[in-house]
Amino acid sequence: MKTQTDCIKPEILRIVLILAVMATLPHTLHLPIMLSLFFILLAIWRFISLTIPQLSPGRFFLGLLTITGVLLVYSQHQTLMGRDAGVSLLTIMLTLKLMELRKQRDIYVACFMSYFIIVTQFLFSQSFLLTLYLLCMVVCITALLLEINRTIPSRRLLEPLKSTLTITLQAIPIAAILFLLFPRISQPLWHLSFHTGSGLTGLDDRVSPGSISQLILSPAVAFRVKFFGQTPLPEERYWRGLVLWDSDGFEWFNQTAPKPSNQPPGLQDTEKSYRYEIQLEPHYKKWLYSLDLPATAPQGSRFTADYLLIANQSVNQPRKYQMVSHAGYLTERPAQNAMQRALATPDNVTQRQIDLVENWLRRSKNHAEVVRHALNYFNTQPYVYTLAPPLYLSNPIDEFLFEGKEGFCEHYAISFTQLMRTAGIPTRMVIGYQGGEYNPLGDYFIIRQSDAHAWTEVWLESIGWTRIDPTAAVAPERVRHAIQFDFSGIGSPVLFQIDGGGVLSSFLGHIDLVMDAANLSWRRWIIGYNRQHQSSLLNNFGFDFTKGWEWASLLAALIGLLLLLTTVFILLKGRLKVTPVVRSYHILCNKLARVGLPRRSSEGPLDFSKRVASARPDLSAQTQKLFGIYIRLRYAEATPRTAMLEFKRLVRGFRPRKYSG
Repeated sequence: MKTQTDCIKPEILRIVLILAVMATLPHTLHLPIMLSLFFILLAIWRFISLTIPQLSPGRFFLGLLTITGVLLVYSQHQTLMGRDAGVSLLTIMLTLKLMELRKQRDIYVACFMSYFIIVTQFLFSQSFLLTLYLLCMVVCITALLLEINRTIPSRRLLEPLKSTLTITLQAIPIAAILFLLFPRISQPLWHLSFHTGSGLTGLDDRVSPGSISQLILSPAVAFRVKFFGQTPLPEERYWRGLVLWDSDGFEWFNQTAPKPSNQPPGLQDTEKSYRYEIQLEPHYKKWLYSLDLPATAPQGSRFTADYLLIANQSVNQPRKYQMVSHAGYLTERPAQNAMQRALATPDNVTQRQIDLVENWLRRSKNHAEVVRHALNYFNTQPYVYTLAPPLYLSNPIDEFLFEGKEGFCEHYAISFTQLMRTAGIPTRMVIGYQGGEYNPLGDYFIIRQSDAHAWTEVWLESIGWTRIDPTAAVAPERVRHAIQFDFSGIGSPVLFQIDGGGVLSSFLGHIDLVMDAANLSWRRWIIGYNRQHQSSLLNNFGFDFTKGWEWASLLAALIGLLLLLTTVFILLKGRLKVTPVVRSYHILCNKLARVGLPRRSSEGPLDFSKRVASARPDLSAQTQKLFGIYIRLRYAEATPRTAMLEFKRLVRGFRPRKYSG
């Protein structure tokens, strides 16, 4: 004879499969593509096999799938340990368990593995939308566990969901108290150093023609900026990242790492300054971003001689810091070795590059005029600013300058730097971001990876290092408007979002800003809630962070008060929810208690009626009738109002007397 444990309805198995797949689905963004395909194909196979049982794999084939899955994980990660490999292995284990779903205990295992899968999502992202999605998954999986443990299945699908939501809402106040007051560890679990360097987007410390145009396709947030007071104009929003000095003719890099110092380089402010706060996303490098040119260094970072900010540790988690930058400035003269480094040219400078530069020199009185001639050359020649530049292989700069004439910002910055150095003007290349999207919902700017940019700085006597953006000479819209991603083929000009786009585009853009503001608030008040915030909160209410007994007393008192209020609420709610039928039954029980027949607390109406009939045969006929009516009314699917009124009338008319013997 098969029991409920052995016979699970296919509908329940399908729900288990769907919920497990939905719980795992966000991990497909992090898993290697081969593992994601393995997971999806097996899930589809299992779903079909629930309709066609003949397709269900046997034990031998399940063993082969297990070996294949483990080998696949090892081949993709070269290990079975660590965050990425561990999550991949857990995903494969859940997938294989879904392949053998047959009994109720299999459902338990699949559900609890799904809980683990949900927890591991936070090792990759803690965004508000993902948290909301995973919370829905937890509620649905818990509702499924409630349903499969019911003796009688629910009549409606929403019944177990309603029960689970009720339990969840009841748990929220205690969870909130524990979140606010339970001692915080210095570093959350999801900030552990699991980074492997895979799947990251961001600026690299080596730039070649085409490298930034690949990064420009990513809409990921690089950092957010909130200004205190005056906001810089679009043409002033250059976010400094790295300065590159050396080149081999194909790539730009730094042969020697910049040396940070506690003393800032000389900088004379000549115009207005800006105060702002940056919330930097992890990029797993040591440099910090700042508005040109930074005048202060955040705590835990130092300046370099070329006005960079180098953190003491890699930015492996979100970091917030405040800055002051000058929009106008005069810089001090760099050391002689730095000037020589800023004049070095690679070996592949061609004669036609030299001829072009000599033409500018003959027509110029000083270096500033050479720069103007160069910018005018880029502006008047048929150069194209494009997201899809052609490949320049043998001599990239020469081919770009005189043949292709199609490139992105790094093409113009690299070629301009090389031409200026050929002219004898000290020049260096700067990479970072330019612009940013304003979010009025939070009064801050969003700088995305798609805002990545490259420009140059030339040394001019009596002025110092001066920012020159050769891209602006070709496409001046670049510094004021965002790029419109319209891919029409190699060499097609970049289009800009000047008019804001259509209705659908504006709506989607507004939704994106709403979600970003929600994520920022979520990170600030929930993810970023640390020991300092907790200490400040307690100090505001007069509690000492350092006294453990005060901490424990406050926590115990609040939880005790909350439990007391919950108990009172449940009791009052129970009284308020008493139906007319139950109220009449209580009156009946009270009448019997007055004649020496009290109902026991664990006694149901059927057992109570039998005991009354045995103890008082004279009342048997009346009580059997009353108890029978109550049982039908209390446990029937529908209770007619006329029947309830009749039961109430009969109870009112029931007047038992004490048994005289």
